[in-house]
Amino acid sequence: MSCDALVIGAGPAGASAARALAAAGLDVRLLDRQRFPRNKPCGGGITMRAMSRFPWLEPALPRISTHYVSRLHLEGPSGNGVVLTSPTPAVLLIRRCEFDDLLVRLAVEAGAILEEEAWVSAVHADDDGVSARTRDGRSFSARFLVAADGVNGVTARRLGLSDDWDAGKLALDMMEETPNAALRTADPGTLWISYGHGGTDGYGYIFPKRDHVNVGIGCLLSYFRERLELTPYEMQKRFVDALRERGVLEGASSREHFTPSHIPVGGPISHTARGRVLVAGDAGGFVNAYTAEGIYYAMVSGELAGQAIAATLAEADPGEALAAARRYVRCWKAEIGGELRDSVLIQKYLFREARRIEGVVRGAAEHRQVADLIIAYAMGTTSYRDARRRILTRYPRVAWRLARIYFSH
Repeated sequence: MSCDALVIGAGPAGASAARALAAAGLDVRLLDRQRFPRNKPCGGGITMRAMSRFPWLEPALPRISTHYVSRLHLEGPSGNGVVLTSPTPAVLLIRRCEFDDLLVRLAVEAGAILEEEAWVSAVHADDDGVSARTRDGRSFSARFLVAADGVNGVTARRLGLSDDWDAGKLALDMMEETPNAALRTADPGTLWISYGHGGTDGYGYIFPKRDHVNVGIGCLLSYFRERLELTPYEMQKRFVDALRERGVLEGASSREHFTPSHIPVGGPISHTARGRVLVAGDAGGFVNAYTAEGIYYAMVSGELAGQAIAATLAEADPGEALAAARRYVRCWKAEIGGELRDSVLIQKYLFREARRIEGVVRGAAEHRQVADLIIAYAMGTTSYRDARRRILTRYPRVAWRLARIYFSH
């Protein structure tokens, strides 16, 4: 079965790539090893800039349950915290099982052909094209391939674009998405985030949904392996119990709804494109290392991959493989490369010492402009560099501490 493009993995990156390709009038096959809707461990938070970046998204959102929040509780390792408030919704909270299914349906409505329960067992790429074969014997070939099968996917690795993930560049996220009847937050209008919780070099969070709550704690995989003796669920349950004792949560943790997962936090991989293969989403390391947000970057990288292929094929360039790869890398670096690089530096700096996290929380509590800039940075409406420059003009001492991020990693 031959087509213009294969997309392996139908998460936000793959679905966005398939939609872009289909919208350009190309024949695209979207392969995923599961059947939709399917469960996906994830906090499920999307910054509001996604609405302007993807104008086709907001009109489709009424099909699924959504919850908008404008308050952020930011807490340091000591337990001291500050509530930051945005005049408009800052974050959209969704359930990934619903949201991913919606993106897949939008891709299909645009003309993509969905191949479910297509577990890819072999993949090949050369100068002439790409091919994939599934465990049940289905074969596909195309001119281009978008590898979007996640951090645990094998497509990019089998094609030599990425090696096994280093434990120091992966976060182990331990979370549960539990119905409110069993577990709920005391403040459903607030996104709760704790950095350095319990002394770990990681984070804890509460994402309130319309009828569910996502609660999780995460740390670097290397830290978990080397310094902790708890199982993932033991760590999760201890976290939930501590929040319940504080009155932040009501109810009890549910092992039934618990799912650990890996999040790449080391920045994009070295080779996000080679020949006729483009890598998008978590498979390519497109995750903000500081906020752990991946959905937005998955959609951006996926759509850019699809658009790069479509634009190259429209030009009928005889060197189409090289042209598409170069166009894709150039586009993602221009749009999100700088902020992803900054996020890695911030993550390394803040999680190195608890006092640095406490300093950010204290600065937000004492200076309204710092709080506003943190909200703006979290929403993605301002870059780290712009936030640093704006703080410098008003709070030189605070700015100096933030500037050290670039010289202390």
